[in-house]
Amino acid sequence: MKIIYETLWWAAFLVCGIAFQTLVPKVDVLTGGVIILLQERNYKNLCWLLPACILLQEGMGTREFGAAILWYAAVIIFFKAGRWLFEAQNFLFVFLLSTCLGATSYALHWLLAPLQDIAFDTQNAVNASLLQAILLPCVWGILVTTRHWNKHVQEL
Repeated sequence: MKIIYETLWWAAFLVCGIAFQTLVPKVDVLTGGVIILLQERNYKNLCWLLPACILLQEGMGTREFGAAILWYAAVIIFFKAGRWLFEAQNFLFVFLLSTCLGATSYALHWLLAPLQDIAFDTQNAVNASLLQAILLPCVWGILVTTRHWNKHVQEL
């Protein structure tokens, strides 16, 4: 029964994440799921979710082509580095992580746009980076709340 709830939760997460990203372009909502799995140290599920997120981001065009791999590598590196300094389960950690990832988002736009002959628009890159930094803690909070609800349902 646990695997059914887990599978349904992740399927709902992916569907809702893709739907939200169509409403708010240039923001990676699926990063919240990767952070949840890193916090839970659930590397088995991370092995299938991470490639799925990379393929979805490349397909949806959230970032320049090829940046999704660098983005998720930065998520994992910043998470692992920050976990040494802070408790990984609290909001302050996720807020600091989202701030670093907002800066990383800007850096990736700046780095990869000229390599692909795409005009770099500073204002759009700043807006997308700020939106990413602001929305990630909100998405994380929603995911943590629904994960806790899901775990209570699993115990029944």
